[in-house]
Amino acid sequence: MTNRHDLEIFVDRLFANQRKTKEVVELKNEVLSNLEARVTDYMENGMEYQSAISLAIDNIEDIEALIDDNQKVYSYRFRYDLVQSALIYSLLAWIVTIPARFLPSGIGVNTLLLCVVVFTGAVYLSMSRHLKRYEKQTAIINAGKLAKWSKGAWWLWSIFIVVVSLYTFVIQYGSDLWFGRALRIDGPYSFYETVMRYAIPMTSVIIPLLVQKACKLTLQLEVNEP
Repeated sequence: MTNRHDLEIFVDRLFANQRKTKEVVELKNEVLSNLEARVTDYMENGMEYQSAISLAIDNIEDIEALIDDNQKVYSYRFRYDLVQSALIYSLLAWIVTIPARFLPSGIGVNTLLLCVVVFTGAVYLSMSRHLKRYEKQTAIINAGKLAKWSKGAWWLWSIFIVVVSLYTFVIQYGSDLWFGRALRIDGPYSFYETVMRYAIPMTSVIIPLLVQKACKLTLQLEVNEP
């Protein structure tokens, strides 16, 4: 008799980086059942338990080739929820950057966010009127590619923030460092300016958040056909 726990641990690790779609869950259960059957068969032919486990695992197929990344989702609902998230994120960012309007760059960013709020709000209201009519509309989305874009978006955003923060620091304190002077902030307004210089670029987090939201929506809005 096989120890199911050992095989479950192996299969959990094997599928750890895969999305938990209906297809992937079914494939995971199928792989586990096949492994159990193989181990049982090997042991009935006189093989030791650990040797049977190792041989069954060695012969397993590459799961990447077995998973189809194309996924059928409710497309109108997908776009509707994504626009709703864009509206919420941009509205929050606009509110957060209102204090930044004391700086020239803050005025630009806050005004741009207000334009995004107005635009996404108009699109959201327009789509709301047709939601019942097109709610069951479906389309095929490559969810695997979307998941890769989500990881890539976070990496690019992290690099962007590091580069911009370093650039800001060098521009502000580069001469002090060069001549060996102490770094200092002169008063509350200087502190406010310093904080805002680093905080304003953070609003760009909206972009990776939206890509990540799109990735999650492919799971939430998957069409479960009988």
